[in-house]
This record gives sequence, structure tokens and C-alpha cells, in this order.
Amino acid sequence: MAETKPRERRRRDPEGTRTAILDAAQSILAQDGAEALSVSRVANLAGVNRGTAYQHFLAKEDLIQATMERVSHQLLEAVFEESEAGDKPVDDDLEPDLQHLPDVIKRMAGFTMRMALYTVENPESSRIWLFDLLSKKDPKEDVFYKRFLQAIERLANSDVSEPDIDIEALAVLMLSGFFLWPVWVDSHAKSKKMRKQMAQRFGNEVLRLTLHGFVAVKAPELTAVGSNKKPKK
Repeated sequence: MAETKPRERRRRDPEGTRTAILDAAQSILAQDGAEALSVSRVANLAGVNRGTAYQHFLAKEDLIQATMERVSHQLLEAVFEESEAGDKPVDDDLEPDLQHLPDVIKRMAGFTMRMALYTVENPESSRIWLFDLLSKKDPKEDVFYKRFLQAIERLANSDVSEPDIDIEALAVLMLSGFFLWPVWVDSHAKSKKMRKQMAQRFGNEVLRLTLHGFVAVKAPELTAVGSNKKPKK
């Protein structure tokens, strides 16, 4: 989220004002990091006076924390599509050659592909989230990381998984790739279409490597994962 020009002064709208302040803070964090953020700079970019900004956030630290929590929830919603009703069906999000897989694997396929797309399309927000996670004493305090671990654990505890999977190590390995790949995409993608293709390419490869090392029985149904080939019947 690149920093934009300061907005015009806002009319009285507490919720809209709070959103504008968080938008501005997220933009500054993505571009220059936490050290460059100040309430005055955020207020100017959001189009509000400093006093109004302090009414919503008593200190710089409160603003940073609220922004980080917002980024984490944005990532959570984009990848796992959680709502008050729970997880949405995954079939509609998958390529046709993945829809034949067992439900527990389809769920992993779904969030893997959505994660790849989101991090490529939102590299700044993703970078904010990663730096915040690395600063936490306990990463499980973060709502997205906690949900990500649960998703992997669900597959690890299923009857298709190899025993003794190191869930934490696998999670870190996957996340490292997800957040590094957008840097590669930025250097090579010439268009929005190419960015999407590279995101899908990476998601397919993560899925292929993960599942072929994760699943106990190398069933024919898995031969199509990460490729354009369909399993033989």
C-alpha cells in the first residue's frame, strides 16, 4: 500500500475517520516502517487533525498495534475466508484438477492457493505482517499464524498424513516461501496477468511439494497436484 497524498479534511464520521487513520498508518508502515510513523504524519495523510487522531489512538504504540491487528485480520479473511458462519466451501476456489481430492487435502489446497495470490497481490501488507510476527515472543498471539497452524495440524492429524509431522517447522517453511516469492514476482512480472500466473505457479508447487512429503499413501489422486495432468483412472 504505497503512501498517497494527504486527504482532504474529513467531515464528522468516527468510523470513517478511524478507517482513514488506519489506512494511513498501514501505508506508512509498509513504505517506511514503524520508526518513521508518527501520529502527526498519520493524521496529515488521513486528512484529520492531530487531536482527532489522538481521540482514536492515545499513543503511537496503540496506533501501531491496531494497524498490525488489522493487517493480520485482513490476511485471515483473505486466506481462510472466515466469517461468523465459519469457513466457506473450498471447491469453487480450486482448479478442476484439484476438486477430486479428499476434503482435508482440498482445504489445504484452497488456503495454499489463496495465500499465494494474496501475498503477490498485497506485498506491502504481507511484509508488515511478517515483520510484526517476527517481533512477537509468542507467534501464536497472532490470529492468522494461529489459524495457519491449525489448518496444517488438521491435515497432520488426519488419516492420510505421515506420522510425526513437525507442524511448526512446516508452517515456517511455507510462510517463508509465501512472503519471499512476491519479491521475485516484482522483479519478473510485466503485467497483472503475469503476476497472477506466477502466484498460481508458486501455489501449485508449494502444494505439490508439501503434499507429496506429507501424505502417507502416494495415491493416484495426488499425481495431478501441482501439474496440469489429471490422474489416471
